[in-house]
Amino acid sequence: MSNIIEKSKVKELLIQKDLEALKGWIKTVRNPQRVLFSLAYDTDELVRWRAIEAIGQVTVLWSKHGYKKIKNLIRQQLWLMNDESGGLGWHSPEIIGEILVNVPALIEEYGPMLLSYLDEEPFERGSHLAIYRVAKIDPKPFVDKVDPLIVSLRRSDNYIRAFMIMALGEIAPTQLKENLKKLDSDSEQITIYNFETGLMEITDIDQIRKQVFADKNISNSAV
Repeated sequence: MSNIIEKSKVKELLIQKDLEALKGWIKTVRNPQRVLFSLAYDTDELVRWRAIEAIGQVTVLWSKHGYKKIKNLIRQQLWLMNDESGGLGWHSPEIIGEILVNVPALIEEYGPMLLSYLDEEPFERGSHLAIYRVAKIDPKPFVDKVDPLIVSLRRSDNYIRAFMIMALGEIAPTQLKENLKKLDSDSEQITIYNFETGLMEITDIDQIRKQVFADKNISNSAV
């Protein structure tokens, strides 16, 4: 099957969210990550996110045979975030995040590396989101880094603020509440990917804050 036909086939599976067929395809292809990497930069945002998720599923299968191949994949993504590579890995933080979500044994080794990209263009949004995704599985790599994370609550980018609210909800919910008291409410709409439903979701900072507090059983008063 040609690369173009295979890519088109996989894209359709992602659009349909046919997870069983997608898993079947992953098992029968020697290097499924190559097609998925290309789709992680598709013009369709929903396809991009579902492709990134699928890369995580690939590494689940690889992990049954050890971590060497997965570590090489993470190192490749880190290289693509390096200036010397030309900075081609725009979505590398999100990809690394989903790899670690699916292979938690590597969180301790690679999770803290995401902190290095919080202020580096064009990886800010992706690294903030990846930290949230990883912290939801294991917050330990970030519990000693709360102060630099809290700074992101004051960033002008609403996506960064939203992702950090979600991340701190996992890492340090008490500090999150204390710092949100100092900030204005914000109902400007943003569109983010919901990993539970597999759909794009329109929301805002205020809704995210309320949801995080509800999930963590934190009083929403005085915020």
